[in-house]
Amino acid sequence: MIDYIVRRTLLNIMLLVMLTTLMFILFRLVPADPVAVILSPDVPEDVRNALRRDWGLDRPLAEQFLAYIWNLLRGDFGISFAYQQPVWTVLSDKLLNTVVLMIPATLVAVIIGIAGGVLFAWKRGTWLELIGVILPPVLRGIPVFWLGVILLMIFAYGLKWFPIGGMSAVGVMPASKWDIYLSVEFLRHLALPALCMILTSISEPILIMRSSMLETSGEDYLELIRAKGASEGRILYHAARGSMLPVVTWVFHMFGYAISSTVVIEIVFSWPGLGREMVNAISAYDYPLVQASFFLISVIVISLNFLTDIVYGFLDPRVTYS
Repeated sequence: MIDYIVRRTLLNIMLLVMLTTLMFILFRLVPADPVAVILSPDVPEDVRNALRRDWGLDRPLAEQFLAYIWNLLRGDFGISFAYQQPVWTVLSDKLLNTVVLMIPATLVAVIIGIAGGVLFAWKRGTWLELIGVILPPVLRGIPVFWLGVILLMIFAYGLKWFPIGGMSAVGVMPASKWDIYLSVEFLRHLALPALCMILTSISEPILIMRSSMLETSGEDYLELIRAKGASEGRILYHAARGSMLPVVTWVFHMFGYAISSTVVIEIVFSWPGLGREMVNAISAYDYPLVQASFFLISVIVISLNFLTDIVYGFLDPRVTYS
């Protein structure tokens, strides 16, 4: 087990290095000048060249890459071209905003999905099973951006129950950033993007739990429990408990999928998170900010996949590592 963890850790580090190198090369291949985006066309050329020197854009690509890797190893993401602030200062709040949206919505989707999968499998042969067969593929096939726009049209523009975007009302200046998250107004802004993420994430746990329940329903231990005269609810509890392993291990993959969905959701609902900031940084050719955003997302996804393998081994003793 320890040898496996060490090998996987080294492989993940190599994968992260490859992704980091690829990101650096791809962004530098874009035929654009970040200085031209920041400065007005009327600014003299000597001022532009001075700014390029300050940002290190006048150095050879190999030298820029080595400097980038060295700073990354020290935990320094550099200075944002657009904000003229340390990249981590810009992204720390954005990352927190993404986490506040993504984790609760994903957990709610898992809980509802598990309950739905149990219900649809246990009521096999009824109209509930028909819903369980049709609903998940329909939800999974709906484009995230389209669903977000529909939710805005109905509940924000039409019924006016919720705000049209952002995290707080325009002009509101909280005493601290934590006051934003502890207000009723924040929950109103969170409702629609969270609902959009829940609806687009709920199909997998429903299908996985339903499939696992159908396999477990024929196990001998359930027949033994039924023969002892246990109630239907007690039998359902043991069946659901024995079917949880595939869903639990899939949760980590769901968080990886939620990260990609969050990018679209943050743009549709103007949510000031990591995904929306990354898209804005790409448009502004803000190399340090884009590279740091992709790096953080890569670390999260790779770590979740790694944890999935480890947790599966602890939950299922039949799994062996070689």
